[in-house]
Amino acid sequence: MTSASMLEFALAGLLKYTPQSGYDLRKTFATTPMRHFSDSPGSIYPALRRLEQRGWIACPTDPNRPRDPRRRQVFHLTPEGENSLHAWVSQTVTRDDVIWRMPELMLRFAFMDGNVPRATTLRFLDQFEQALAAYVAELRIEFERSSSKMPLNTGLLAFESGIEGMEAQLGWARRARSRLMEISQ
Repeated sequence: MTSASMLEFALAGLLKYTPQSGYDLRKTFATTPMRHFSDSPGSIYPALRRLEQRGWIACPTDPNRPRDPRRRQVFHLTPEGENSLHAWVSQTVTRDDVIWRMPELMLRFAFMDGNVPRATTLRFLDQFEQALAAYVAELRIEFERSSSKMPLNTGLLAFESGIEGMEAQLGWARRARSRLMEISQ
């Protein structure tokens, strides 16, 4: 699979749902929970150009009108872009993913509906739960080992906070899987 940034996959995922202009995409990033992505024209438009060069998106134009760089261009996802998006969201969840790439995992999960079969989404949640549960267990062992060797301090409390955050994420994964199973019946 071609290497693409998380921003590029976010743009592709949004364009899968509906064709949009760069301005529309910037507004989405500025006004929704996706605001952690920059809505700067200096990041959005170069990313759109890379996706266009890769053949993942296209901007149909009227052949009778010259292309005006100031005119609003509405992009849509191409079949190649759809295939790349599908491959990205369908990747196996690894231990490294739950340690280092949690925001990307959640973005992949967010774009699963309409891009992959429900079985793929459930498999993602199973892999996510297994990898995260194993990592949380390792962290709990390390926390207990560290706690037994030194008095409670702010460093240990911060470590515990991190573990509890991951346990909350694990609880969410279990509930999400259960809820998706209910509506699949």
